Amino acid sequence: MSVGTKIKRVRELKNMKQETLAEKLGMTAGGYGKIERDETDVPYSRLAQIAENLGMKTEELIAFDETKELHIVNYSTNTIETQNIYQGKVTDPERELYQKTIKLLEEKIALLEKL
Repeated sequence: MSVGTKIKRVRELKNMKQETLAEKLGMTAGGYGKIERDETDVPYSRLAQIAENLGMKTEELIAFDETKELHIVNYSTNTIETQNIYQGKVTDPERELYQKTIKLLEEKIALLEKL
């Protein structure tokens, strides 16, 4: 997966519009769009700015892998939401581990609510 595609996927997962990120970077939406379409080379310094505005490290952005499931813990409502955002393959052992972890966390939340 290209860097531009990774940037686009992360931006979409964060529910951020192209225009919003472009504005935060001090760029035009068209100039930013070229980055996502891999029509321009992205200097490391710009990549670092993009990653920072997406709330992650540059290395995490470069290594972004959409073949994993994403689990989000919503602390404001004490719920755990599993979102199959990534369109990849998750092995059965990984899926089983995720499900066990979620069940354990749900049990802990229930216990804390009782306390």
